[in-house]
Amino acid sequence: MSTRDKKLLIILAGVAILALTFFLIFMPQSNKRDSLKSENMNLKSQYNQLSALAAKADDYTNKTKEMSDAMQQVYDNFPSYLQIENGIMDAVAIEKSTNTNITELTVGSPTAIDVNNPTGEAGTDSSSESSSDSSTTDSSNADSSQSSQTADGNSSQSQTGDGSAADGSTSSSSAKSTVTGYQLYDVSTVMAFKTEYHGLKAMLGEVIGSSQKKTISTLNVSFDDSTGKLTGEMLVDSYFLYGLDKPYEAPYIPAVPHGTNNLFGTTN
Repeated sequence: MSTRDKKLLIILAGVAILALTFFLIFMPQSNKRDSLKSENMNLKSQYNQLSALAAKADDYTNKTKEMSDAMQQVYDNFPSYLQIENGIMDAVAIEKSTNTNITELTVGSPTAIDVNNPTGEAGTDSSSESSSDSSTTDSSNADSSQSSQTADGNSSQSQTGDGSAADGSTSSSSAKSTVTGYQLYDVSTVMAFKTEYHGLKAMLGEVIGSSQKKTISTLNVSFDDSTGKLTGEMLVDSYFLYGLDKPYEAPYIPAVPHGTNNLFGTTN
């Protein structure tokens, strides 16, 4: 082998060593450096963000508490559940405070509302879950559920439903709020009434200004020429949240006298 060939081999060996050094050592280190640089930039961005949040930690804590208190106030305006007697006594209270004569009252059964899909169907009647049971109810219960009652001797009130509170176990789990876990129910009450102009305004104010959650869905009013009064029908929706950590508050029902001890008026 000539001296020239030896020099060429040495040069090629040097180039090969440089190439191996570049690809096996320099390039991996360069890639690792770029990766560490990118990771460092991300960590720095996260650090700055967390530092900004930490600086406002007290503000976020106070705002969170304010929002929690505001939500609790909303929950406090909802009853834990409603029964038929709630609708009846609400109607009695309206009669007494607004000079209105409620001639007919129909209180429906609780209906579950799917709060996760408010644009879809309103829900399913909780009583329909046990339709087979309700269809076998004895005739005495069926008659009593449809019987007419009088409030203060003035109005005839027709009841529907079994009077029992809604059971959250009968509603589908999808209807419950995915945020709060509560189940919202609607109880519809139809009132037929006779009143005057000021009585109508007072009745509307009584419903709208209620401390509980109520809405007036429909209202039909007409003027009666024979009596000079207003007659109409109003659909009121009352709402309750099943699952609230508070007991059911039964309405106050005053004692109702039954009969007389002196049937023929023979004793003093």
